[in-house]
Amino acid sequence: MCNSRQYMGKNIKVKIDRPLGSAHPKHGFVYEVNYGYVPGTVSGDGEELDAYVLGVNEALSEYEGKCIAVIRRTNDNDDKLIIVPDGLFLSDVEIERQVCFQEKWFNHIMLRYRPAIYLMSGFLGFGKTTLAKKFERELPAVRFTHDELMLKKYGRNPDDFSVKYKEIDDFIRREAATTVKSGKNVILDYGFWSKEKRAEYYRWAKMLTPNVQFCAVLCDIDVARKRVLQRTLNNPDELYIDENCFDSFLKQYEPLDENEGYPVIFLPSA
Repeated sequence: MCNSRQYMGKNIKVKIDRPLGSAHPKHGFVYEVNYGYVPGTVSGDGEELDAYVLGVNEALSEYEGKCIAVIRRTNDNDDKLIIVPDGLFLSDVEIERQVCFQEKWFNHIMLRYRPAIYLMSGFLGFGKTTLAKKFERELPAVRFTHDELMLKKYGRNPDDFSVKYKEIDDFIRREAATTVKSGKNVILDYGFWSKEKRAEYYRWAKMLTPNVQFCAVLCDIDVARKRVLQRTLNNPDELYIDENCFDSFLKQYEPLDENEGYPVIFLPSA
């Protein structure tokens, strides 16, 4: 039996027997991506090792690409390679989204060649932290939420905010670097409001791992404002942000645009 992890990071040839748009011969669901097998291998179920081909939007009969991950089914001993065009990075979140049409019926974990860093982008009240906590459980990953650490150390309304912000930021960068080196995924739940900040943190993250992706959360500003004001009023465990503060911060917010050229997935507000 082949060890599927040996293929990660390598170029693999796949024979496509269930191309994009075809129907499963027994269960009838439609294949939303190309799906096939690696000739000459044996998986845990005694059949040839299966593979999803992602990042190619046409039906194929065969394909050669790079294996960037392995989906390991924990309840039927049947690994699936994730094959993409060389140079394409897909996060665990994006892979799960594309293979959900079939993998939703199986318990599984994602094995990666190298750990990933996820940069949560969006404004106050967008639901970034709720999604970050969800990804923390599901990926799994180690989450660093700047506001939580700031609140814990300095309280709701700290003096010298910018100085203390940088202190927490320096701490997070050190801890995140150590976490990635240990082989674990990292989530930076910051917001990354400006193009300048996104560029800065993307460069820094890429020095730690090639697998870096923005997760841009989308939300109506009026909805976000209402959430933040209610939070400030009702929850003593949140940083103090009144309406004037919200509107002042909003002037600094530059929504992430696909034209910035980063790997990004756009997510609805939690």
